[in-house]
Amino acid sequence: MSSLLAAGLEREPTRRFHFRVPPRWRSPVLENPFAAEAERRVLQWFESLGCSRAEVDRARKFDAAGYVGIPFPTLSRDKTIRVAKYLSLWLLWDDVEVETLEGRWRIDADNVLADLPPERMSRFDQGWWQLLGELAVERTPAWIERLCEAMAAWNTAAVAEAEMMKAHREKGELPTFERHLALRIATIGMFATVQLLEDAHNFELPREFHARPAVRRIETLAGQIVGLGNDILSLGKDCAEDQCNLVTTLMRERGLTIDAAIETLVHMHDEALEEYDRLGDTLIASAPESAAHVARWLQDLRYASIGFSLWESQAPRYTAHKIVASGRVLEPRFSFFPARCAAPPSSRHLVVPPSSRHVAAPQSARRRTVPPPPSHRFAMISSFDFPEDA
Repeated sequence: MSSLLAAGLEREPTRRFHFRVPPRWRSPVLENPFAAEAERRVLQWFESLGCSRAEVDRARKFDAAGYVGIPFPTLSRDKTIRVAKYLSLWLLWDDVEVETLEGRWRIDADNVLADLPPERMSRFDQGWWQLLGELAVERTPAWIERLCEAMAAWNTAAVAEAEMMKAHREKGELPTFERHLALRIATIGMFATVQLLEDAHNFELPREFHARPAVRRIETLAGQIVGLGNDILSLGKDCAEDQCNLVTTLMRERGLTIDAAIETLVHMHDEALEEYDRLGDTLIASAPESAAHVARWLQDLRYASIGFSLWESQAPRYTAHKIVASGRVLEPRFSFFPARCAAPPSSRHLVVPPSSRHVAAPQSARRRTVPPPPSHRFAMISSFDFPEDA
C-alpha cells in the first residue's frame, strides 16, 4: 500500500518487528558531515558521464547523502565523495542494466593495472573505469585484483537473481528460501564493500586474512545482516513491483502469515549480529599484535552493515510503500540495547524510529573506538599469526 493511503491507519504497537541491536553497532557519529556535498558531486558526475535526465532523476531519489553518510559516518571528505560515487553508480547500474539482464561487469585487474580500458565502454563502464583508476593510484595491485574479483562475483550472482525474478514474473516460480537467502547475501554487495572499508583508512588486509574461515563467515554474516534488513524494509516496494522478496519466499515455503514471516527474519537478523560479535571478539583475541587493525575493520563493518539498514528505513525509494496486516501498518524499527550479561543495570533501551536522521558532529568532535591508521600513504599488513581454526 502507498504511504499516502496508509497514513491514516493504526501502527502495529508491539515490539515484534524491532531489530534488537547491541549499542556497539551504532556509530557515535550518526551521519557523515560531508554527505550532502557528496550527493551533489554524485549527481554532477552522472551528468558528466552522459546519463540521461531520467537516470539522473532516478539517482536523485536515492538519497545518496544518506546512502553514504549513515553507513560510512567517519570518512574524510575525499573518501566520502568517492564512496558515494561508487555506491550510487552501483545502485543506478543495477537498476538500469543488471536487473534487466543488459549489463555485465567488464573490467578486470589486468585492464586497470595496464591502463587498457575495454572497448566500447558504456557510460556505466566509464564511471567504473574512473573510480578504479583513482583507487589504483593509492592501492596495491593485489587489492585491485580482489576488488575486481568481488565485483565480477557480485555481477554473476546479480544475473542469477535477475533470472530468478524473471521466472517469478513470467511463470510464477519461486526459489527455495535457502537458495534465495544465499543469492541475497551474494547480491547485497558486502563482499566488495569490505574492500572499500580498507581503502577508507588507507590500510590493506592480506588475501590470506580474508580467506580464513572465521573471516569468511564474518563477511557472510555482514551480507546476511544487510540482506535481511533490506528485504524486510523494502517489502512494500517489492510487493508493489512484483519482485521476489525473502519475506514472501518464506511465507510460501512455510505457510506463514506476513507478520510471522517478518518476525522470523527479524530474529534471524538479530542472531546474525550476535554470531558476528562472538566471532569478531575471538578473532581479535587470537592475534593481539594485529588487534588494532582488525578491530577497526570489524567496527567499520558493523557501522556499514547496520547503517545500510538505517538508511533503508528512511530512504524515499523504500518508504513510499507500507505493509498492512489486519488493518495495521507494520513498521520495523531499531532498538539499541545493552549487550546481554555485559551491561550495567542502569542501561536503557534506545528506540530509533525509521524516520530518524541526524547531522554528525564536525570532524574534530568525532570519537573513535579504535586507534587511527598510520600516517603514511597506506599500510599493508603482510601476515597474521592466527590459529588455524580462526
